[in-house]
Amino acid sequence: MTKVMIVDDEKYVRMGIKTETDWALIGCEVVAEASNGLEALELAEEVRPDLVVSDIRMPKMDGIELAEKLTEKYPGVKVIFLTAYNEFEYARQAIRIGVSDYLLKPFQDGELEASIQRLLHLHPNAPASNSELEEQLIPLKRKEEVANRYVQNAITYIEEHYPDVDFSLGKLAESMSVSEGHISRLFKSETDQSINNYLTRYRIKKAMDYLKDVNVKVYEVAEKVGYQDIAYFSNTFKKLVGKNPSDYQTKGLD
Repeated sequence: MTKVMIVDDEKYVRMGIKTETDWALIGCEVVAEASNGLEALELAEEVRPDLVVSDIRMPKMDGIELAEKLTEKYPGVKVIFLTAYNEFEYARQAIRIGVSDYLLKPFQDGELEASIQRLLHLHPNAPASNSELEEQLIPLKRKEEVANRYVQNAITYIEEHYPDVDFSLGKLAESMSVSEGHISRLFKSETDQSINNYLTRYRIKKAMDYLKDVNVKVYEVAEKVGYQDIAYFSNTFKKLVGKNPSDYQTKGLD
């Protein structure tokens, strides 16, 4: 799991980012929160975050200075700035010191997840085919990569039933004659993902395949992969792929 630290001097902003972002879906967990850059720098020594989501204007040490010190001390860390409109140019300049991305507040649902997915999984400077990039973007353990036969059977069930709009953990567990809790624990242990998150990722990967046909409609793809609500499908797709389905269909991951 990617370790995330949230830095903002507003408590309720931090709370909103933490609770309203689907961290598990994108393979992340929040390991620390800080109210200013100085506190964040001290916490970073302890928790060693892979990603820092930070405001720019804060007391004691602002986001710019924090980013400079973090990238100098921990070269692999990535930083995303959340910035108000009047700080927009300020944030753009921060890219020069190693800040990975910035989002204009208030950002829309799915934007932060999409930004994180692009940062963590897409490496435009590395030569790779589209299929390799897609595998990096939404990695999934295959049956051959897990040892437990119950988990193998659960993955087979997902592969066969992902189009079902009434897919449920209960039906999966019943098909295997095990309890929901037992298969959930086994699955998480073997794949580092919950069954529901694995299902979501599998559905979106299948949607990416369907969207390679420019003649298919987005709502048709949503139905093919088990979504009745096209808005929910599009939002979930954007969180994992970094762009909405229609943009992906016309431009791919470029």
